[in-house]
Amino acid sequence: MPQLTYDGFINAASNAGLLGEFSPADLDTAKKYPEFGYSILGLKQDIHAATTPEAKLLANEAANRLRSSYGGYTGGKYGADYISDGKIPNQIDGVLDQINNFGSFTFDQERPTYENQYAKQQQALLDAILNREDFSWSKEEDPQWSSYKKSYLREGDRATADALGQAAAASGGRPSTAALTAATQAGDYYATQLNDIIPTLYQQAYDQYLNEYNMSLQDLNAVNTQEQLDYAKYLDQLGQFNTDRNFAFNSYLSDFDILQSQLGALQGQDNIGYNRRMDKVGLYREDQQLQREEALARQQLAQAQVDAILSAGGSPSADLVGASGYGSEYVQALEAAYRRQATQQAAGGGGRSSSSGGGKSKMTLTTAKQAANAGVFSDDVLAVLRENGYTDEMLEAIYGYEPNGGGSGGGSSFNQLYNRLSIILSEETPDNAQSLVDRLLTDDVWDSLSASEQNRIQQLLRNYGSVE
Repeated sequence: MPQLTYDGFINAASNAGLLGEFSPADLDTAKKYPEFGYSILGLKQDIHAATTPEAKLLANEAANRLRSSYGGYTGGKYGADYISDGKIPNQIDGVLDQINNFGSFTFDQERPTYENQYAKQQQALLDAILNREDFSWSKEEDPQWSSYKKSYLREGDRATADALGQAAAASGGRPSTAALTAATQAGDYYATQLNDIIPTLYQQAYDQYLNEYNMSLQDLNAVNTQEQLDYAKYLDQLGQFNTDRNFAFNSYLSDFDILQSQLGALQGQDNIGYNRRMDKVGLYREDQQLQREEALARQQLAQAQVDAILSAGGSPSADLVGASGYGSEYVQALEAAYRRQATQQAAGGGGRSSSSGGGKSKMTLTTAKQAANAGVFSDDVLAVLRENGYTDEMLEAIYGYEPNGGGSGGGSSFNQLYNRLSIILSEETPDNAQSLVDRLLTDDVWDSLSASEQNRIQQLLRNYGSVE
């Protein structure tokens, strides 16, 4: 078995004239898997060779199964799209799993706490200050007073003794009143000096009391200051903790919002893809409906052509009979009826142009059809058409006949218009056909058609080159 290569596939697709029908996704997949390319090429050839919509659909479905198997995608109805197999839904499921498992917010850092390590000192200092004893002073309890007292009393005694000694020396050793007075005055001087020192000692003691009080306040202030510094540091740490926590929480919310946004975007894209698929399904169904309508119109046209050929004494081709949907027995019966009619007319039998051969009308089926195409529905026309199997529903669909409309044709539905044009173009001469087409396709009728309906009629007119 020869080796399959990408270049070989490209050459084969080019030689088949189908390389332009491969999408970029198909070419990329074929580059990885050459056998895929050859298989798709074969299926595209099957699509082109198919004679029915069903066969084309089956071949395209087989191609899409190959695309899904090799590349995880499909190519849509015509193989030119890229539709991932469940990519968006899988992504949606993945994001939903992340959202469901996202969990609650957590923060690893430990929240700072504050404990006043100076509380006992502060309380002790404050209690000492508030419960401090009132100032009191006694000279007997003042150590300086005792020292001053000994010193001044000693100096007083010395001064008294000196005064007495000097007085005695001056009086020849005899005590005198003047000597006693001088000695007393000397002793009183030091006694006075001793008493004068009392206010100074009191003030010194009070100042010392105040200094000790102020020092206690300073100690308390120093401890309070340090405690405030510690508390300020705690507030800084708490503020940084809250900042970090808020940042982490905002990041948590941001990550969650991103997932929500991704989910919304994926769901929106999925909806777009779904709507596109539904649009394609709708277009496919519309296309199928149009194909069925066109097939019906072609069949009706073929039937009219078979009737016309048989009524003229000819033999329709097998392809035309097959397109009409008539069975061979029915065609043979029609052919026999038309021959009997022709024989009766040739013999002057005066028979109607119908398979029954009775009646008064000399109108042929072809003439009746031409009259119906022209919108003339006289009793003779209707009689011939009905005798040849045309019901009111068929007359309305093909010729626009309205049973309650006074015998005037020209129905308003597009299918009726399309069928009437098809029969006119197939059975009338170019001149007559042009006249009838102009009468049917007035400006008002043309403007009432949709773009797709106008395109279908233009294509029908193009199929008959004698009519523009």
